[in-house]
Amino acid sequence: MTRQTPRALAKRRQILTAARQLFLQQGYARTSTDAITEAAGISKQTLYAYYHGKAELLSATISHELEGLDLDGRFHPTATTLADLHTRLLDFAQAVTGQLLHADALALLRLLLGEAVHVPELRHALREAFPARLIGVTRHLLEDAHARGLIHAPDPDLSARMFVGPVMSYVVLDGLFSGTPPLVPDASNLTRLVELFLLTVHREH
Repeated sequence: MTRQTPRALAKRRQILTAARQLFLQQGYARTSTDAITEAAGISKQTLYAYYHGKAELLSATISHELEGLDLDGRFHPTATTLADLHTRLLDFAQAVTGQLLHADALALLRLLLGEAVHVPELRHALREAFPARLIGVTRHLLEDAHARGLIHAPDPDLSARMFVGPVMSYVVLDGLFSGTPPLVPDASNLTRLVELFLLTVHREH
């Protein structure tokens, strides 16, 4: 892979912009690497210098959609108090619902979910770039909070799923499967969601 110079980053954005547009217009299966190179105005050799193929391009496209979440930045430094943990979880819930309930993000998710049933490589790329990443960063936060004695979460992966699942229910039920324009959940509802989750990992003293 090429170094992350300003020129290389600009070239990546150029390729991703073309790929994203074609994925949305034609679908993943019907979008060829030839079409991507033509739309991006590059050679196939240049394309493969930055991405190994369509699946990696798709993963990068999804990751780009999540950049606005700044998942790693929101969870570092790690929480040192229970109140701090509450704040970080609420920030996560607001960021995820706010970002993924945008019309463009929902259009991309609908497209990918519709085609993932028939394309195995798409299922893997979608899983690793999206839900696995959300659960992964949450798991690390909860692991650290457990180690600090802030919460009791001996199975941090399961606890992460118990938190991410309800947050994503807003995206799925009020976004992907809604017949009306999506509404970002009220902050008070997300605050209550975080409070209810923390009850499941409450440490008895």
